Amino acid sequence: EVLGALLASELVHPSRELWLVSGWVSDVPVIANSMGEFDDLLVDGNTGTPTLSDVLVRLSRQGTRIKVAVREEPHNEAFLELLRRRCAPGLLSVHTSPDLHEKVLCGDDWVMKGSMNFTWSGLNLHEESIELVVDATEAANHRLQFSVRWGVDDS
Repeated sequence: EVLGALLASELVHPSRELWLVSGWVSDVPVIANSMGEFDDLLVDGNTGTPTLSDVLVRLSRQGTRIKVAVREEPHNEAFLELLRRRCAPGLLSVHTSPDLHEKVLCGDDWVMKGSMNFTWSGLNLHEESIELVVDATEAANHRLQFSVRWGVDDS
């Protein structure tokens, strides 16, 4: 629910830059939309339950720089390929690492971090903890650390 609320608020007022850092990521449903209340915010007129890629693609088309760092795992490739194919040109950066284990989502003035991978099991099955910090300075520090670690390698 926290993830869905964050991403819905991003669709209304997008961050300039959004970092998704996760060991494992899948194109999971992220916003409850059973009544169609978010249909106007979705990409390509897609109605129904928006997935993580739907939201990130829409944000890129609204001008948000989408930066993704994931573990080098075959599991993550399908999600990365969706983003590469659908995001606005020049607004997607991807970094992979064989040992990445962090789980962070970071916008302009907020950071969500914890033990949850962005997968169906992470969102629905496992007992996970997340912390939401709404603070522009904290968010800027995370974005700076990520940028120093991974730079900007658009793909």
